Amino acid sequence: MTVLGEADYREALLEKLFEEAAELRGAAVTEVAEEIADVLEVLRAVAKVHGHEWADIEKVAEAKRAERGAFLERLYLG
Repeated sequence: MTVLGEADYREALLEKLFEEAAELRGAAVTEVAEEIADVLEVLRAVAKVHGHEWADIEKVAEAKRAERGAFLERLYLG
């Protein structure tokens, strides 16, 4: 076991985020909720290591949804 320094920890979290996102992408329908939970856990850690509380992230997300809309309408702006 190794205790990472702050920069290495941040990098490791981002690597883990990509790993978990890849697992979500390949998940069976019955595994999606579990994989989303894994992605969420990593995102919470990323927020924390950057000095943000999760409640603040939710406020930013809500403001962006109000300004730009959400993905629920399935619109692709590509």
